[in-house]
Amino acid sequence: MSLNASGQLADSIQRFRRRAGLDQRAAADLAGLSVGGLRDIEQGRVVRPRASTLRKLADVFGLSRYEFDDLVRQADDEYRQAGRLRIEILGSLRVSVDGTVIDPGSEAQHVLLGLLALTPNVSVTRGALLDALWDVRPTYGTANLLQSRVSRLRRRLQPTIAENHRSQPISVTPSGYQLTVTEYQHDLLVFRRLVTRARHARADRDLDAACGLFAEAIALWRGDPLDGIAGFQTHPIVLALIREYRAVVVEYASVAADLGRYQEVLPLLQHVAAADSLHEAIHAALMIALAGSGQQAAALNIFDILRRRLASELGADPAPELAAAHQRVLRQEVSRPKFTPVRAHHQLPSDISDFIGRNAELEQLLEGSSIENADAAVPVYVIGGMAGIGKTRLAVHAAHRLRREGRYGDGQLYVDLQGYAAQAPTDPSSVLATFLRQLGVPSEQIPPSSAERAAIYRDQLYGKSTLIVLDNAALEDQVLPLLPAGSTNLVLITSRRTLGLDGAETLLLPTFTPAEAEEMLRRSVGAIRIQAEPDATRSLVELSGRLPLALAIAARNLRSRPSSTVADLVEQLYGTGGLLNGLAAASKQLRSAFDLSYRSLGAEEQQMFRFLGLLPRDGFVPDYVATNSYTRLLLDRLVDENLVTVVTRNHYRLHRLLRDYAVALVQDTESRPEAAS
Repeated sequence: MSLNASGQLADSIQRFRRRAGLDQRAAADLAGLSVGGLRDIEQGRVVRPRASTLRKLADVFGLSRYEFDDLVRQADDEYRQAGRLRIEILGSLRVSVDGTVIDPGSEAQHVLLGLLALTPNVSVTRGALLDALWDVRPTYGTANLLQSRVSRLRRRLQPTIAENHRSQPISVTPSGYQLTVTEYQHDLLVFRRLVTRARHARADRDLDAACGLFAEAIALWRGDPLDGIAGFQTHPIVLALIREYRAVVVEYASVAADLGRYQEVLPLLQHVAAADSLHEAIHAALMIALAGSGQQAAALNIFDILRRRLASELGADPAPELAAAHQRVLRQEVSRPKFTPVRAHHQLPSDISDFIGRNAELEQLLEGSSIENADAAVPVYVIGGMAGIGKTRLAVHAAHRLRREGRYGDGQLYVDLQGYAAQAPTDPSSVLATFLRQLGVPSEQIPPSSAERAAIYRDQLYGKSTLIVLDNAALEDQVLPLLPAGSTNLVLITSRRTLGLDGAETLLLPTFTPAEAEEMLRRSVGAIRIQAEPDATRSLVELSGRLPLALAIAARNLRSRPSSTVADLVEQLYGTGGLLNGLAAASKQLRSAFDLSYRSLGAEEQQMFRFLGLLPRDGFVPDYVATNSYTRLLLDRLVDENLVTVVTRNHYRLHRLLRDYAVALVQDTESRPEAAS
């Protein structure tokens, strides 16, 4: 997705059209435009639509004046020249050019860019930059190295010059250096712009617009600023930004309370209150949201706990704002709407900041979901693969990408179906009840039967643009009741088992390529350590079988032992028989993941799997193993469970770690007393 202005404008118009429940033809007819003209605007081929065209579309889509003003600004010449560079600091540091992620380089360059990005368009002194480098590693904090590191960082950002014929975003100032960006290129500036517009809307008593703008601003935060870069957790500017964020959360909660949308902000307030257990304004807003949601006892309990905490830790009494909220709850003065719909936005788990690889699969999900056909069935993608391959990571990341692009704006639903878990698989009927409540159906109106719930669920989502993620599915019967009707929705399913769903597309995930595996280690462990030992790194990649879960475990081991080398870990693994046996954490986590797949098999299928572990590591000919129709059925079952990989028609094999697991099962079986007797 292009991040230039025409791309932003196109995305906004497409998002507003879908929110209005219109296809391109209906929208064009109502606005007096040709279908081709609207299509050109939505595909970014019209650089700057006329203001009159934007006004017609705004009237058709029912936009507030704030939303219309934003469309006009996006079409403005100054905005179109903003360039394709985008820097995000509200969470881990992200740098992209035209949607492609750019690695800032070394640890020192991350620190430099992070500090410059904390105060965009303001000069940062050389002394401040040197102090930040010194705090990370004293050897970085010299004047000569500073100039060298800045030069390297500027070269990393060089593509922005070639593409846009613009000046270098990092410039030299009399006192130091400055990052120069527009307000559309930096998520902190976008956040502040949205908050300013929300405050103006609130002052004009346009509370619906204010609530939406506050929600959009809050959604930009993926975590604490510059999360993951050493030295910034206690930086004064970072701490000030966190305070600014929490103050905006309080404003957002106040507007939502005025609208009776307590449930909309309740999870956010609970999360922020847990992060700052002494923030009285946040806790006051949380008490109001709980009381407005019918949880008066919980609201009073919040006050009691905080009152005692303030007394014991600060020797202070509750501030007037908190005391006033307590009195409102006691007197039952918090108005409760007769029906408080729960908006289904932001139900997705957190996105993965260090997502790696899967470019082909991600492109297929993003492009396939963009095809509009009103007469088609709901698009369904089943993401399959063995345990630890990264199915959930891909589904969640793709869902967040789609949400950031303004698609499926009517809501995102998520559920872990626990198909492979220590607990029993989740009953789809209970999932339907949860989804219906999230879609705004009162509990008393949810019928007891699964069929009736499914009918209401399909009716609620018909004609909407909603994204549903059904994670960790066990069987077709578990997901079928959860499929909506209508092609405007999208369903992403993950499962270790091959699911036979009519009309669904299956994406079977392979292991990482060697390059992707090494990139994961570089990001997780640090480029300097990994690049210093290329041979040992390649050995570690192969020992992990290029399985993302195994690589993550190995990386965690290296991070926790900064004095150890990659070669030390490789030597340890070779000496103990591999990753499954060489690390206590790896053994427990990998075995637990593989156990869930193994236990789903029948006794004869388990026996077949153990037998396959005794065959050569490079694979086997299926006809050698499956000598009759029944044993062939057992082998096919293992393939369907993604415990056996089909390399070619006549070449099957077990993944390296699955083979080690199968051998361990054989040894465990032989060591039991009943087996020995």
